[in-house]
Amino acid sequence: MQEKLFELEPETDEPIQPRLPDGAVVVRVLIDEPAIDREFDYWVDADTAPSVRIGSIVRVDLRGRRVRGWVVERGVEPSNDFEVRKVSKVSSLGPPPALIDLCHWAAGRWVGSTARFMRTASPPNNVTSLPRRKRLAGPPTVTDDLAPRAFDNPVSVIRTSPTDDDTAFALAAAARGRALILTPSLGAAQHLALRLRRAGVEVALWDRDWAASAAGTVTVGTRAAAFAPIGPLDAVLVLDEHDERYQEEASPTWNARDVALERARRDDAPCALVSPVPSLEALRLGTLVEPSRRRQRDGWPVVDIVDRRGDDPALGEWCSPALTRLVVDGRSVACVLNRKGRARICVCNQCGELARGESGSALMLEGERLVDPVTGAQRPVVCDACGSTRMRRLKLGTGGVAEELAALTRREVVEISADAQDTAERVGRFDGDDRRLFVGTEALLHRIESVDVVVFLDIDQELLAPRFRAGEQALALIARAARLVGPKSLGGRIVVQTRMPDHPVLKAAALGDPAIFTDDEMELRAEARMPPHTALAAVSGEAAEEFMSAFHAVGGVEVIGNADGRWLVRAQDHDSLSSALRATPRPSGRLRIEIDPQRL
Repeated sequence: MQEKLFELEPETDEPIQPRLPDGAVVVRVLIDEPAIDREFDYWVDADTAPSVRIGSIVRVDLRGRRVRGWVVERGVEPSNDFEVRKVSKVSSLGPPPALIDLCHWAAGRWVGSTARFMRTASPPNNVTSLPRRKRLAGPPTVTDDLAPRAFDNPVSVIRTSPTDDDTAFALAAAARGRALILTPSLGAAQHLALRLRRAGVEVALWDRDWAASAAGTVTVGTRAAAFAPIGPLDAVLVLDEHDERYQEEASPTWNARDVALERARRDDAPCALVSPVPSLEALRLGTLVEPSRRRQRDGWPVVDIVDRRGDDPALGEWCSPALTRLVVDGRSVACVLNRKGRARICVCNQCGELARGESGSALMLEGERLVDPVTGAQRPVVCDACGSTRMRRLKLGTGGVAEELAALTRREVVEISADAQDTAERVGRFDGDDRRLFVGTEALLHRIESVDVVVFLDIDQELLAPRFRAGEQALALIARAARLVGPKSLGGRIVVQTRMPDHPVLKAAALGDPAIFTDDEMELRAEARMPPHTALAAVSGEAAEEFMSAFHAVGGVEVIGNADGRWLVRAQDHDSLSSALRATPRPSGRLRIEIDPQRL
């Protein structure tokens, strides 16, 4: 165990406590060492004691090292297991008591250490005092008739259109008092904070304005702002609730939406989850509130579905005749293709039909067999539609498309991907008036602010991805693209190339009605016993095998799979799942426990 690094066992069985000075106060300190995740007792003298609060950040000595910690209790009876030493330094104010309790809850929910969450909840710089909260002349004016309804229920799910302005919801939250408002990106948080200030609302931008947030100022921020010190809360607002950036990639894989919901529940405050394509988790948790169908539909761009089944394979793997006409007419176009290497997808060389398995996933061509990446099932290379035995891979990536597109149009083509180091320099000050062509992975949709047309060169790769959330994620990509091109009334257009034109995701996008997809998907998930109807965890890492050997599946918890050293564990609810995982001894070595995996 990593605790042995600190030799925490007592060195003697005899009581080792010296007599403390008069007026000294014993405090319990959570050490900022996730590998230890334990509390120890220290004392502060009578002069320092008044400045030490629950949550105060201190420096203490621990077996020859000076480490950071948080005061989690005051006036405790010291334990005889360790010598009670003096707190070396009181550094800063820290998370308030309610937030400390929340960190303990989060550590249990996502099977992590409390210290990791306390880090998130702490100020980036030392804070010794809080500012006085300013009193506003009156609540901000809200003109949108839908926004006030967002807070009529304990949890409301607001299904907007992709091009709606969310400022009205933020103003409605601020009008209720101490509001916590989350956005998926820093840029969105900064823009929203600016708009609120222009409307007369005092705003704390997390985490730069930690002290103002602790003083009760309306707080706007990204994922980590779910642990902002503002409280007790009067309203909670999560914008673009579906966005995967709300989930932490590193373990523990906590989700800001779920933390925000828990904070709202504890403070008895209404919580509004706003999104053009709400997640199935949100739809199951809250009351759906929608604008009129006309308002929803008008907020989507035109979505052209290009059926490629009838295209001549000789025309190329990525460029349909419709796309050729589009890219040569001078408009700014962003072409999205989530492929940089070899593709999984195979198509019939005769009729263009996709090869699909019983799981619904695209089949991979491996030698003389078609292989289902989900089930591992194999079958001969035969097209289900026409019986042809000639299949080919769709293997062109973004680099190849960029080269061919430049040759076809004789225009500048900018290639963008998530790992491109010079993206900002190459995109430059693109504002939509430019007439360049862009090619890239889905990262492209987050690197430019507007464009005339977005083209999904191969949406089937997203729809058939071997992930149970593939449909949700594909619809979210289309909604993101819709935000870049604008509503149909302003000429917004999305082109989707597919060999599955009748897929529910594409119908939902074309009609501006996500319910076409989500209603059926909710039933399918229930039948398959998948989230949001159950709770899932993925266990991986070099210590995973030893961990799972000691794991006991009890109380409805079950191990449902193991592939490539990654175990899947399922339970009826998160409490049962987390309890079973936390009850299992944690071996030494790297271990990743991913609760609610997004890309599974």
